[in-house]
Amino acid sequence: MPTETAYDYIAEKINSMKYNYPSLRDKPDYYVFSALYIKVAFYKNPEAPLSENDFSKMIVDSSNDCGMDILLMDPRSDDKDLVIGQAKFCKTITSDEVLNAMRKMADGYKDLKEGHYERTNERLSSRFIELEDKIDEDSKIRFVFYTSAPKLNNRTVERIKTKFLEAFLDTDAIEVQILFATDIKKEIDEAASWKSIVDNGKISIEKRADHPKNYLLYGDNAVIVSVSAFSIKKLYAEHKTNLLALNLRYHIKERKRDGVDNAIKTTIENNPESFWLKNNGITIICDEFRIDGMVVHLHNFSIVNGGQTTFQLYKNDKVNSANDFYLPCKIIRNVYTSKDEKAAFSLAIAQAANSQKPITQDDLKVNTPEQISFAREMRAVGVFYQTKRGEKVPSRQYPEDYRRTKLEEVGKLCMAAIFQMPCVSRNKKKMIYQDRYYKYIFIENQPQVAKICKELLYINHYFKETFKPKFKRDNENEEDAETRLPLANKARTICIAFTALAARYHQGNITEQDLSIIKAAAISQSDSAADDLYKVVRDIGEINSLLPKQLSEDMNLYDAALDKLFTAIIEEGISAYSYARDNNPTLTANSFLQNDKNYYRLLKSGWNRIKRAIRETFANI
Repeated sequence: MPTETAYDYIAEKINSMKYNYPSLRDKPDYYVFSALYIKVAFYKNPEAPLSENDFSKMIVDSSNDCGMDILLMDPRSDDKDLVIGQAKFCKTITSDEVLNAMRKMADGYKDLKEGHYERTNERLSSRFIELEDKIDEDSKIRFVFYTSAPKLNNRTVERIKTKFLEAFLDTDAIEVQILFATDIKKEIDEAASWKSIVDNGKISIEKRADHPKNYLLYGDNAVIVSVSAFSIKKLYAEHKTNLLALNLRYHIKERKRDGVDNAIKTTIENNPESFWLKNNGITIICDEFRIDGMVVHLHNFSIVNGGQTTFQLYKNDKVNSANDFYLPCKIIRNVYTSKDEKAAFSLAIAQAANSQKPITQDDLKVNTPEQISFAREMRAVGVFYQTKRGEKVPSRQYPEDYRRTKLEEVGKLCMAAIFQMPCVSRNKKKMIYQDRYYKYIFIENQPQVAKICKELLYINHYFKETFKPKFKRDNENEEDAETRLPLANKARTICIAFTALAARYHQGNITEQDLSIIKAAAISQSDSAADDLYKVVRDIGEINSLLPKQLSEDMNLYDAALDKLFTAIIEEGISAYSYARDNNPTLTANSFLQNDKNYYRLLKSGWNRIKRAIRETFANI
């Protein structure tokens, strides 16, 4: 009897998927192969929610799919990683076929990043736009090629990865993974080995002379203890990922640049006695717990929060019986009896625990006097300024989304509009917290900045929701649409910066002499030039509204003025970008608009045309 191959094993699991998910029964095997991969790679956890409807969203395999079969946000990642996958359900494959398929994915991703939605099917482009809006500056773009064919040799696979990554030399946000039949089989086997809970286990807790009980009970159904790091390591060594079955993010792959992993590792190795103070600890749900001296006995349990900490403790050789330390541990008894009620309770606790994200710079500013008073100023002009994450927005009082904001958004808008650094505002959030920017925005000129920010929020909203879709409709059939649309799609921050510049120029706040300093920044590399620019643009005088108040009395006129100003700077950008691409065909619109010097060059080279557009915009006011 012939030995079952990995391909046969995968084919059998594909048939099982069709049986278990009725919506997949009429789908071809290559489509269900993607559904199988999604389930076993990203949803091993049996408690992680995954419905048939999710497959239809995540699988984008169709005509004009840019070589992409799956498109999803990794549910295991705290950093909102975007996963782009290509499948080949086949018995054999060559290295050229793998590389060509992956390069097609890369080209498709670049087209979508540049806004070439016309080259894709509508479902793919809408899915990409939806997910792209969710990623942040820490997100990775993870390309995955997975096949049911036998594995190529390791040297060949590494060569393919190297050639693929040559398409992304300008960024370190790209990761790549190539999986073959044996890899997929391993994923399937690991998923099948998962149990929803661990039957029995125990952890050790700290013995303290000043606290003989060494634990804090919360009623009869919860307790907080200082748990031994080594005892957690032992549990993971015994039960592996089953220990994290109820944790929504059951496993997070360590990265060399991952700040959380590095922080945990550094504390373990250099300052383990401070681990209790620096780490949020872990949360365990169980059916029963019993404290016996310095041991907590657990029955039917799982860690629901702290998976990253648990994994780091397990893999670090500094954690052992001779080198132990302690961390906070919350243990919660699941008092429900029915399976559905128990599952609902576990999921609720896991969701709550995992939504408690790490402290950010914004969080550290929450209760500062300037943030409290700035919130009052913003609300005085009709904008809800959220000071704390999770603070409920009174939607009835502030129904429009542009009347709700927070520190980061205000900071970015001001970096673009007041300080004339539109590209920095997109890519370097940390600059907001430099004293000379932060103090000016949030301390020195609160009432004035609040009024201007209200306007900037509307301008930002108008560009995204009205102008950009209209520009696409008006220009998608133009001969140079492949240049025009990607540039316009990424031009939001330079449009905000230029609108503010034009309004300030019209009001005499920025003069021709000031403009000469701004234009000089296009070619200067010196710190003194940057300081000169800062000194020129930071003074907004007595301005309390950007566009003249007469326009605010008729929003149709206001919007028409925005259309003219947006179009003026975008047309200059299109000309400059087109010329730059002639000299560098690999240049993307996104890369072009990542450098503020290109914005200053637009002002320098096209000022006579730009000045006419400004005068025409405000001619009747």
